[in-house]
Parts: sequence; structure tokens; C-alpha cells
Amino acid sequence: MVANAEPHPPRASTGGDRAWWTLLTPLVLAAAAVVVYLVTVSERVTLDSFLPLASSFLDGRLHIAEPMPWLELVPRPEGGWYTPFPPMPAIALLPFVALFGPGFDQGIATALFGGANVGLAWILLRGVGVAPSPAAWLTAILAVGSVHWWAAGTGTVWLHAQVVAVFFALLALIVATSRRWPLLAGVLLGLAAASRLPMGLTLPLYLALYLGVGVSASGDARVQTGRRAAMTFLVGLAVPAAAVAAYNLARFGTPLEFGYGLIPGVLEEPWYAQGILAIDYVPRHLHLIFMRGFDYVDQAPWFRPNWNGTSLLLTTPILLWLVKVRGAVPLAGWAWLAVGLGLLPDLLHGAPGFAQFGYRYVLDVLPVVLLMLGWVFRDRISIEARAAILIGIAVNAYGVWAVTVLGFVSY
Repeated sequence: MVANAEPHPPRASTGGDRAWWTLLTPLVLAAAAVVVYLVTVSERVTLDSFLPLASSFLDGRLHIAEPMPWLELVPRPEGGWYTPFPPMPAIALLPFVALFGPGFDQGIATALFGGANVGLAWILLRGVGVAPSPAAWLTAILAVGSVHWWAAGTGTVWLHAQVVAVFFALLALIVATSRRWPLLAGVLLGLAAASRLPMGLTLPLYLALYLGVGVSASGDARVQTGRRAAMTFLVGLAVPAAAVAAYNLARFGTPLEFGYGLIPGVLEEPWYAQGILAIDYVPRHLHLIFMRGFDYVDQAPWFRPNWNGTSLLLTTPILLWLVKVRGAVPLAGWAWLAVGLGLLPDLLHGAPGFAQFGYRYVLDVLPVVLLMLGWVFRDRISIEARAAILIGIAVNAYGVWAVTVLGFVSY
């Protein structure tokens, strides 16, 4: 029942759930996902500024030296270019560049992080008490039943950032749902936000977890412990935030400037007619999320994906089951607040995510959404829900095939 879905301690270990199996399962899932991502996306697009930025970091520079006119970059007065994105996706590439050089294929790293995300999703769901069968079905949503499949396989500059952000957010949720190590959880969420800024707005759910919302124990001692844990979490979050602020200060002379509005000509693009962020853009996102389908053409395979995106009702119909996360779940309101705040900058953004298959901005809240679905399907998953997941898998498989194998895609 949903009313008893959260929070729950991990289930008691049984003969079929020994420590080695607990470790082996996410490793196998992660490895299988990496293979899927590398094999099914036949030609990864080399739109990439994080790899050159990682090379620059290793050389002691904050800017990219070589021209990359096909990417969104900010000219540096002294020469070179700044990237207008938070730096963590480039930092995540440092080991790869150090080992394999600047010619390393960033797409391989993105696929590795994507595979790790699949293993982490399993760990998160099992850690909050989701039974093995529904946990497997829900993990499949992240692996191949959502835009995460296409994003982890494609690995462009924007998608790499989102896949890395999901990695750190899943780690943060794993720690926070255990209500231990609040400092570490704060740092991890900060690293997620240092990859994709909207991730930081999912903060309310983490604070609720450490404040003890939904815990039956009461008393002044518990309240004080919860407050201390929440404050410690915020201290951890402040560490990456301060580092990113210093990064911006060193580049632009102000801690809050990332440089997106400084990209030459960006404000002349038709989709930014009201600026980078504006409430006027919300309807175009809602149309995409709920109503945008495939384009029909009189040639096989007839249903052509459009780079503008595809409705979440097509790519991930299991999201409809989120309506079951209601007030009976102690953390439901906090989770919905986290999802709403996490999506808010995306909904206000002039560009709804193109070029993309699906709606890639959902990745900014997908870790929280998986947790919410875990509350709904803690003990069992209905036939209807399984059918919805299978439909999502089929649609994403078709999209990946049509876009990356056939090149059957249009604006």
C-alpha cells in the first residue's frame, strides 16, 4: 500500500540476498547497460567542450584554447573561450584525459557514467525497501525506458552533463535515504548541481529526509538531531557551491555569472525572444511534455522522431503512476516540491531541449522520480504498470534505432 511506502529500512537479508549478491547485481546491471549504450548508438555526435576543458584544467587553464565554432562558447578577452556550463562534467573527465589523452572519446565516459547510474538506481530502490521484482522493473525505466538511454549513448556536451548529474544525484539520494552521513550527501548533491544547476533545487526532499519527516520516533532529542543533520547537509552542499562560485569569479569577475547570456548572438535566437528565461516559454514545454508525438511521413518506417523532442507520455508512460504518490506518503509533498523546483528553470528556458529524443530535461528530476515510483511499487508492480514500462522501452528502442541507425529524424 502507498500509505506505508516511505520510509522503510532495508529488508532483512535472506539466503538469496547475501552480501555478494547484493554487490554483484548492480555491477552486472551497470555493465550490461554500458554495453547497450555503446552498441546501440552507432555514431556518437562529437559535440563536446568538456573534454577540451578537462585538458585545459590539467594544463592549469580555465579556458579552452582551440576554436570550436560549432559549440556554445564565450570569447575570452585575452584569447580563447570559456564554456558557459558548470565545471563538474569536465572534472569527471579528468581521469580519462590523464590516462588516454585529449583524443579520448567523451561518449565512452558518458556511457560508463550511464551504466553506473543503472546500478545506482537498483541500489537506491533496494535500499528503501523496494522488493526485487518491482526494483528490477523500475531500474529498467532508467536503463532503457527513458531518455537516459539515448542520452548515455549519445554523450554530447549537454547530455554528458545531465548523465553525470544523475550519477551524483543518485549517490546523494542513496546516502540521504539512509539518513546517515549528511555532510557527504550535501557534497554529492552539490556535485550534481555543479553538473546541472537545476539539480540543486531538489534540495527540499533532502532536508526533509534529514529532518526526519516520516520517522515515527519523536521527542526533543530527535528534533535536535534532525536539525543538526540538516545543517550539516547544507554545509556539505556549500562546499561545491563555493568552488563553483570561485570558478565563475575567476572567469567573469562575479560568482553568479556562468556566461550563457554572453554567448555571441545567443539572445538573437528566435527561441530566446523574451530572454533566456521567461514564463512565456512554459506552454512550449508543456506541449512537448504532453502532446508532441512523432512526425508522420509516407515512407517506412513512417513515424519520424523530431529533434524538437517527444512527449513523456510516449517515451515514459509509467510516469502517469506518479499520481499515486499522494499525501498518505509522509514525504510525498517534499518530493513533489523537489520535482517542481527542479523542473522550474527548465520550463522557463527558451530552448525546450533540442536537439533531443524525448524530453531530456526530465533527467534533472529523474532520480527523485524513481524514488517516488519506488514508494508506489514497493511490494509489487501491477500488470498495467509493467505494460507501461514495456511500451516506454519499445518507444525508446525505436527512437534510438530511427535516430542513430537510420538517421530518420527531422526538425
